Amino acid sequence: MNFQEKNKKKFQKVAKNIILGAFATGVAAYISYSIIVNAELATENSINNISEDLDTSTESKTENSVETQLTSEEIDKIIQDLKLTGNIDNILEKLDEIIARAKLTNNTALQDYAESMKESYKLQSELDSVNSLIESMKKKNKEIAAVDKQVRKILSVTTITSDLDGAVSDETLLILQSISTDDMKKLQDLIAEIENLFDLNNIELLTVQERSLLDILVLTEIQNQNIELNEIKQELLENTLGVAVTILESYQKDIYSEQEYDNLISGTEKFMKVGKKCSTVLPEQIATLNNYFTMNHSPIVYDGHILMAMEDLYMYIDATIEHMYNNATMVITSPGKTLEVTAGKNLAYLNDKPYNMPVPILSYQDTIYMSVEFFAQAYDISYKYLPEHNFIILYNNLNQLTNPSVPNELSK
Repeated sequence: MNFQEKNKKKFQKVAKNIILGAFATGVAAYISYSIIVNAELATENSINNISEDLDTSTESKTENSVETQLTSEEIDKIIQDLKLTGNIDNILEKLDEIIARAKLTNNTALQDYAESMKESYKLQSELDSVNSLIESMKKKNKEIAAVDKQVRKILSVTTITSDLDGAVSDETLLILQSISTDDMKKLQDLIAEIENLFDLNNIELLTVQERSLLDILVLTEIQNQNIELNEIKQELLENTLGVAVTILESYQKDIYSEQEYDNLISGTEKFMKVGKKCSTVLPEQIATLNNYFTMNHSPIVYDGHILMAMEDLYMYIDATIEHMYNNATMVITSPGKTLEVTAGKNLAYLNDKPYNMPVPILSYQDTIYMSVEFFAQAYDISYKYLPEHNFIILYNNLNQLTNPSVPNELSK
């Protein structure tokens, strides 16, 4: 049964008690959909007209006097003013000014663009009236409100950008606004995850670390979904992602003293000399939001994957480790989980179910190392690994101690 059929049954159920209310809401939702589709078509046509008329408009402007020409700087300023104003009447007034100036300079591309934008905002004004009707009906019946919320999430092109406005950086928001409607639908699961992590109704409470994490989650999901961006937007994505990683690394580095930091780097540099598959990693390249997993043992990278000492990984999990078969195999027992791993092998058993780890369990200088990715997967910890930055962040469900006063029973 498709989405529309499900909603129809819900509305029919409600209509038994409030027939007139359900009917009005159905009409409002239909009008809302029609207006949004028309607004999208108007905007799309205006963009196409700009590209077709750009050369003609440029020639026309050179024939006019300096006093009547509308410079690119003026256009940019007007567009910025439009973004900043929140009143549709003010926007329509400014668009009239642009249209008038465009006529003076015979700039048909700009004129068509402004007129199309004006039409879109008129449609938006009508949509606001429809929304008022929907809001009124929602107050009368909770079930109608629930159905309406789901419909609006699917119909609205700007749902994701409006939800994240102010929570992510301006650069990330700009990239989101350039994505097509179909591609935007691919991000629905991401938004659901974000809404479970943070209260987007109180974005002013978000920390700098949390905002940087949101940038990483959004931008990496765009990459993972293979959403196509033009060259400029792709470069902007990569740069914005790099900035977010740098911010989180800076916070993570601050939790170590200078001596602790130098000791960790020294151990990592020694491991780099062991083999060809070994490479460097800095302590801050393993980051968390709440500064869990501060390390006493140097992190290492093997075959492109970050590993941490098990003694550091299990610092916040009640676990006992039992060595078996001449200490080659370890059975790690924690509440609800039994994990069996063997040194030198990448096959693990979690609650007797086999799992392939990205890299094998390593033993280096009497310390056992495990892939941070696999550790996060095994213990249901949310993480994001960025191999191009050699960076991993663990951001949810970290503290799993059932009794923090009892130290873990770890042995080598």
